[in-house]
Amino acid sequence: MRKLKIKHIDSFKDYIAFIENLRTKNSGPIWYRGCGKTSYELKPSLYRHKKSNTIEDLMQLEDRIISRFKQRSVPFHSRSISDPWELLFFMQHFGIPTRLLDWTESPLMALFFAVTLAKYKLSVRGIPVYENIAAIWILDPVKWNTHAINLKSFKGKILITDDENANAYKPVGDCNAMKEYPIAIYGTHNSQRIVAQRGVFVCFGKNTDPMETMYLNNAFPKDCLLKLTISSSKLPHFFDAIHKHGVSDSVVFPDLEGLAREIKREFKFEV
Repeated sequence: MRKLKIKHIDSFKDYIAFIENLRTKNSGPIWYRGCGKTSYELKPSLYRHKKSNTIEDLMQLEDRIISRFKQRSVPFHSRSISDPWELLFFMQHFGIPTRLLDWTESPLMALFFAVTLAKYKLSVRGIPVYENIAAIWILDPVKWNTHAINLKSFKGKILITDDENANAYKPVGDCNAMKEYPIAIYGTHNSQRIVAQRGVFVCFGKNTDPMETMYLNNAFPKDCLLKLTISSSKLPHFFDAIHKHGVSDSVVFPDLEGLAREIKREFKFEV
């Protein structure tokens, strides 16, 4: 049976060395996703609905969510959004459930999210005590897309929204025309956060399984999906390292909310 490559990382130095070694072997782009809990599945928020679990039900749910957002969001933003893809990325930015799964082009951003999304309690000395093992997923988006699109005419690449191979994934589309597997796609840079976080996306199709399950059960290229883990005891050291390298809340979230988080951490409040 096929296995997913999993590597445990003990230090920031080991993390950077692993990434650099990976880059020397792969001249193409590499994407990263940090998770505060190693058991967290690679599945978008829409597909985590408790009752709707078939693709038909989920597409109907997506349609209703988009309609409701269009009706209710007008007073809260200053411009009209007519393009369905741009609307989907805009909704994702504000936490509305979508078929999109966030990734980043930056390994430091992924590490930041892995550390800061991990649950913790502050000790009496103000030191975080973490509860879970964190994880960083690594994706080769070009290799993934090559299998997901599965056409002789398709020259492996990361898709953009006006690519004909992305048409079947368009919001409020026909789920019968949609392809089986998720696609790696560049999104609209319609917020400062997406720019700061080097944000990129995977858009899901008919298959509602997590990406790791799809990888294990199908003929995706070997090691196009990898997993790194960080033990809970090491997470404070990783947080200190990432902060010293200039990646903090106000950098990742370039707004007052991000600044507020950073100040809370600085003065030993739980975030």
